[in-house]
Amino acid sequence: MVQKKTQKTQKNTAAKKTTPIKKSTAIQVVEPNPVPAVIPGSEKKKTSPLRIVITTLLFIATVIIWFLVGQKVFVLVTQDVWLKDHFGGRRVEAVADEIVATVNGKPVFLSDVKTFANGIPQLAELPFEMVYPQLLETLVDSKVMLTAAEAAGTEDLPDVQKAIRLSRDQILSQAYLNKRLEASVTDEQLKALYTQEMADFKPVEEIRARHILVKTQKEAKDIIIQLKAGADFGLLAEKYSLDQNSPKGDLGYFSEDMMIPEFGKAAFALKVGQISDAIKTPFGWHVVVVEDKRMSEAPDFEDVKEQLRQVAMEQNARKVLAEERQKQNVVIQKPRLLPKK
Repeated sequence: MVQKKTQKTQKNTAAKKTTPIKKSTAIQVVEPNPVPAVIPGSEKKKTSPLRIVITTLLFIATVIIWFLVGQKVFVLVTQDVWLKDHFGGRRVEAVADEIVATVNGKPVFLSDVKTFANGIPQLAELPFEMVYPQLLETLVDSKVMLTAAEAAGTEDLPDVQKAIRLSRDQILSQAYLNKRLEASVTDEQLKALYTQEMADFKPVEEIRARHILVKTQKEAKDIIIQLKAGADFGLLAEKYSLDQNSPKGDLGYFSEDMMIPEFGKAAFALKVGQISDAIKTPFGWHVVVVEDKRMSEAPDFEDVKEQLRQVAMEQNARKVLAEERQKQNVVIQKPRLLPKK
């Protein structure tokens, strides 16, 4: 059953702290040609101080230009060599990528770090610049251990070979399934699902409430005294509440079963405008005021479209699996020795 999201989700966005990415470029020092001996009979000319200054400045400018050009060439050439080694001489678009580290001469690209971050759902809400330094260190550590494992011949161990085969099988099967599902979900399917889900929709009572969460019962009772004396609930919530994800203590609309039992039962027993006694939950002590009550309404199609899309994808995945089972010869046998229950 698709439930309507009745509570506005407040997100605290961490301030983005840009971490500069430093390039480490090895500069090869080339020994200059030996200075030729003075030709017999040549005369030494006196050089003016101004000429010395100009010559020095030109030399410094030349060194800087060659350093910058050489640094860029080093990055591109190093990437090109690595790509040719790993892709059979084929040029790929990743040449324009940036090298952020090397392990035994093999580069780690910025895109590698981004791909690594995309594989960690918990980091989805965090700015990439904030998590980049730790991700890079973790990725470099992984490359270091990989190099050590390869040098030790770990890949040839039977258990490792088996694990590699299983991982390969899972990656290939998932990639094939994803390809089949790319354009499988249609608006007609989503609307049919919406109609089906809404047929079972039953309105439930919802309330809109605010709360202030504190550590002790004494703190909660002191806040109740201030509220009954006319203090502003929102200002007290901003000052005292441990729940800083709810601006001014606002929890939005919710049904009783959306909250933990201790909180939900006490909140739904209140009348509109009534201030609660101190309510104890595993999180601490709450002071609650109810601002409105209503019966829930069925959500609009657009509000639940993405949730429906996930349901449709799961349905279509089961269909693809059933089709493939029909095409292939599947034989399931029971092992001779089953574990005793």
